[in-house]
Amino acid sequence: MLNLFKPPIETTTLEAWSKMCDDIAKVAILAIPVMLYGSYTLSFKILNLLILISIGYGFLTLGRFLRQVIIRITKEE
Repeated sequence: MLNLFKPPIETTTLEAWSKMCDDIAKVAILAIPVMLYGSYTLSFKILNLLILISIGYGFLTLGRFLRQVIIRITKEE
């Protein structure tokens, strides 16, 4: 019950993780204009822009991977 990573993992848990990854990616993408139009130095803007893009891409990739795992699990059942 307390160990979320102990197999077998329920598909509803994977769906929730996938949705959470998508939400985190959306927040990172929506934060990009805030950094671009802020009154920060150019180097700080570029660094944060690269970080936000990598966070968004990483969480979108993780969400897609989790959805593929859900499909694999449902085919096995």
